[in-house]
Amino acid sequence: MKKMKKIFALFVTMVMVLGMSVSAMAASIDVQDVVDGETYTAYKILNYTKDGDAYSYYLTTAQYNSFGSVLEGAGFIFQASADGTQYYVTNADQDKTTPTPVDVAAAAAYLKEHVSELGDAIDKKTATGADGEANFDGLTTGYYFITSSLGSLAALHDENGIATVVEKNTMLDDNKVVDENSTNAQVGDVLHYTITLTDGKGTNLAATVTDTLSKGLTFNSDAKASINGAEAVTVTPAVTTNADGSTKVVYTFDAATMTALNENETIVITYTATVNSDASLDGTEKNTEYTEYSEQKTDGNTVETSLTDMTVNKTDGTDALKGAQFKLYRTDAKLNLTHADVKLRQLTDDELTEAKIIKAADTVYYTVDTNGTNLIDMAQKSGDDYLYSSAVVYGLDKDSTYYLEETKAPEGYNLLNEEKEVTLGDTTSVDVVNQAGSVLPSTGGIGTTIFYVVGAILVIGAGVVMITRRRMDA
Repeated sequence: MKKMKKIFALFVTMVMVLGMSVSAMAASIDVQDVVDGETYTAYKILNYTKDGDAYSYYLTTAQYNSFGSVLEGAGFIFQASADGTQYYVTNADQDKTTPTPVDVAAAAAYLKEHVSELGDAIDKKTATGADGEANFDGLTTGYYFITSSLGSLAALHDENGIATVVEKNTMLDDNKVVDENSTNAQVGDVLHYTITLTDGKGTNLAATVTDTLSKGLTFNSDAKASINGAEAVTVTPAVTTNADGSTKVVYTFDAATMTALNENETIVITYTATVNSDASLDGTEKNTEYTEYSEQKTDGNTVETSLTDMTVNKTDGTDALKGAQFKLYRTDAKLNLTHADVKLRQLTDDELTEAKIIKAADTVYYTVDTNGTNLIDMAQKSGDDYLYSSAVVYGLDKDSTYYLEETKAPEGYNLLNEEKEVTLGDTTSVDVVNQAGSVLPSTGGIGTTIFYVVGAILVIGAGVVMITRRRMDA
């Protein structure tokens, strides 16, 4: 066998393999900083012998016939021994220029793509995360290729110690935000979302991003993805409806896409969703995202959009009044809305019960519904009696300005002569005060009574005059 020298240079090169470190001369290989749930697999790719300071790496004829071609594809050069029982590596010495030394980093990358051609693994370890290590013990001397389901490793060892390989491949990072104009919203508003996936080290497997929109959000099927800052292109995720009415949207980025990304490069997903009339009456719409890669799953990100409600109380300044009607309008400079109708739908008792809302006396309940009308009707009757002096409207945006236009006043009271402006913010209740009307003369009133009084006085006066004259004549 041909003896090799200065093999330490080969170890230095091995340190660069996908960010993994190696050490030489060991009867076992310890993979440190393992990731819980990931699988670590060891393949013996070369035999190894040592004579003093000389080293030799070789395959038996059977091994060469089994997987020698894939090693040659990775850059190893073999030469048959004189007796034809071995094929030894001729380009392991990194200090020689002829033949060209094997590029170990490139070899590892090649073997990672052709690992299925290396034959059976000698051992597999699934990390539990308990001790932070996956250990391959009792190995025969040789040159080993170790794969991680997060990336690839390589180690060279013999019987004189322990080779340590540190897992430096890392998990992807994800983040999700909603546009600042979408943190507060009204039913019917379009919300803008951004998911950012940041690549880790050594990632070369497919990744999936799962995004779940609550029942009150309608996915608009307008998703786009920008990969490493390139122009955003339309993507078509898999969309399904869950039993609770929420929507699951799954984006898949294949292994080729992930392999092409370098560490810290990004995939940015943007899309919109519309707040629909199924929005929760508790005032919160949630959108939750998480990313899966290999056996790992991120903690996920949940963003919320808040909706508010408004209670309208009709009073004379002291007592509640029934029988009013209003139209509701909205203005929002950020959304370029000016005095837009706010369409409403009256909530049923069943809907209130399902939302665990205890119905208050003399109160009617509405939610914003783009298919409704902009009327708040407190003039509904049971027989001759008006029912409502208050109304609650759900699904409003506390960042907007609202206006109440009274279209019917309680009986005996004057209509408001201007709209009532409502800025909600943290206030959700507004009193609308009506003043009683003045009583004007009408048919049968004081306007005709005065004529009867004057006429009676004149008749009486004429009678007195007539009687007086008769007495004088007598």
